Amino acid sequence: MKLHYGVCPVNRLGKGIDVAFHLALIAAIFVAVPSYSSAQEADVPPLAPKEAANYTPAIQLLPDTVAGLVRVPNLPRLRAAWKETNLGKLVEEESMKPFIEAQRARTKNYFESIGNKIGIRAEDLYDLSSGEVVLSWLPFEKDKRRPFAICAIADVRGKKVQTEQAVATIDKDLKAGGWVRQDVMHREQLIRVYNTKPKPGQLKVEQIAITYNDDRVIAADRDSVVTDLLDAVAGDPKGNAIDTLDDFKTVLTRSGQSMRAPIKEGGGTVAAEWFIQPFKMGRIIRESLDVDRGNQVDVIKLLENQGFDAIKAAGGIFAVAGQKYDLLHRGFILAPPTTKQPSRYEKAARILQFVNHPYAEIPLWVHEDTASFNRVHLRIEEAFWASETLINEAFGDEIFRDIIEGIRDDEDGPQIDIEKNVLPNLDDEIILLTDNTVPTALNSERMLVAIRVRDAEAIKLAIRKAMEVEPDASKMDVLPDVEIWRVQRGESEEDFDPELFGDLDLDFAEEETEKSAPLLDHWAIAVVDKGPGSDAGYLMFSSHPDLLVLSATRIQQGAEAGMGSAPSIQSIVESLKSLGCNEPAFDRVVRLKLSLRTKYELLREGKLKESDSIMAAIYRRSFEDEDGGQSDPLNAAKLPPLEEVEKYFNDGGSYFETTEDGWALTGFLLK
Repeated sequence: MKLHYGVCPVNRLGKGIDVAFHLALIAAIFVAVPSYSSAQEADVPPLAPKEAANYTPAIQLLPDTVAGLVRVPNLPRLRAAWKETNLGKLVEEESMKPFIEAQRARTKNYFESIGNKIGIRAEDLYDLSSGEVVLSWLPFEKDKRRPFAICAIADVRGKKVQTEQAVATIDKDLKAGGWVRQDVMHREQLIRVYNTKPKPGQLKVEQIAITYNDDRVIAADRDSVVTDLLDAVAGDPKGNAIDTLDDFKTVLTRSGQSMRAPIKEGGGTVAAEWFIQPFKMGRIIRESLDVDRGNQVDVIKLLENQGFDAIKAAGGIFAVAGQKYDLLHRGFILAPPTTKQPSRYEKAARILQFVNHPYAEIPLWVHEDTASFNRVHLRIEEAFWASETLINEAFGDEIFRDIIEGIRDDEDGPQIDIEKNVLPNLDDEIILLTDNTVPTALNSERMLVAIRVRDAEAIKLAIRKAMEVEPDASKMDVLPDVEIWRVQRGESEEDFDPELFGDLDLDFAEEETEKSAPLLDHWAIAVVDKGPGSDAGYLMFSSHPDLLVLSATRIQQGAEAGMGSAPSIQSIVESLKSLGCNEPAFDRVVRLKLSLRTKYELLREGKLKESDSIMAAIYRRSFEDEDGGQSDPLNAAKLPPLEEVEKYFNDGGSYFETTEDGWALTGFLLK
């Protein structure tokens, strides 16, 4: 099959968990398409040769200014194949029906409540499309009231009756909702333009424009987008099309080339394609979230100033229903070097020092019930110093070196020389693993970070100095020759709150501001020397002391079997290697049912936001007021028990490798 270059999204990003749910739902729907040789294909009537030849794909019409797209090459085939995927079977599961019906109702309400609408809903596209569907975001940065537009283009050949019925229904619904319609002719084609009467003090302009003919439906929240597309259809575009953009062609060509062999071997087919220009898309997401940042740092501008605009584009291709993979993704991030130095990039972008490394088996000390294992090779020392200019700009002052010197010289501080005694003794490998305990509780999810060390004694001394001045720290006497420090917030009466994880939500107002709560109330840290269970020593940090103790014990005493010994994990590793994971900069394996176990049950119980995981803490900090006081905005109580649906959560893996001009991405879920 020919691999297309294209992409397209959804209506509009929402907020908080709303965003996460809808993106997950849309991803599930838009990446399920079977092999063209599947039995369902016979149910899709083929287009006449002449009719097919006259159709111009959307990526030849959309301008090269597009910030992001997601493209489904053939929606009817996608719908036919959806039932054959594990995600599709999950949706059809009898016990899931109450939850699915609740989400359908909620999605409708969600669509009707958002500010920028395009009129056509997902169910309309299902009924209308006879071929491709493309959703795209377009920036209009000079328009402060409407800085971006959303556009949907759907192939409706052979669906004239259904199209007319759908457009009539949309017209009726919009008018009932107070929208005023004005008909405009352009290129001898009728455009229905709907506007709302602005309320007193309202700055945002709301508009919907829809046009259709025998070939396609175009809907957008800006009439000029529709007229420009009609000009392009007529052969008189205002500029170049997105499929002529070099970055677009590079990203999708690389993705297609890497997808070709797996498709040929496994019998799957291309289901969806995506493409973004990150900084353009970042600004649109920021506007979509409608966040008033006040005096806080403009993160996008900060990253641009610090050299991260070297990342020009990203995109990829999804395939589904292969013989081996239920879902397979190949992608590429385009980031050509901006300097001839070994660091490749300038300023803080030098942080992006991901180093390819020969693939190694999962260490034996990683225990059998681990849910996910992640490993990245990063030049830690260089990346640390590269952050100097970013932190200085974020705070508007040359504070970075002062902080480092203060840690070294302050008589009341730990007096650690990070430059001489810490960074040179850290290796370039970082491991992050997660697991969760049963029965499910708010503290079930556990996380551990392990950094390989060159000189364990030097790092051990630095940790001891730091913990001796930490008022909430205490030493755990549980393993001989392993100095484990446990921190439990509130055990000290001193007002001392040194967060391990900072953020960029900085407020530069002079008045005193309320302190942010730490992301973790309890954690543990230790340096574990190499032993029978490991060929290296590690600096370990864990959200739960018990997990660190377990890992340290397995290193110290040795372990004959671990996560990597499980047959399911061996299948993932085999797939990683067959997909080219020979020298990755990053690799990951995940047992999806284990990884989701705690999240799923807490979501059902309405307690997910209350858990003590880092992600829950970040959510509370960022979106604590976004649910409008609803105790269960997702109707998650309608979800069935996990044991009834966990068979649909298959294991998977991913990796990326550094190339001369970016990073090549691969991810999959097994059949």
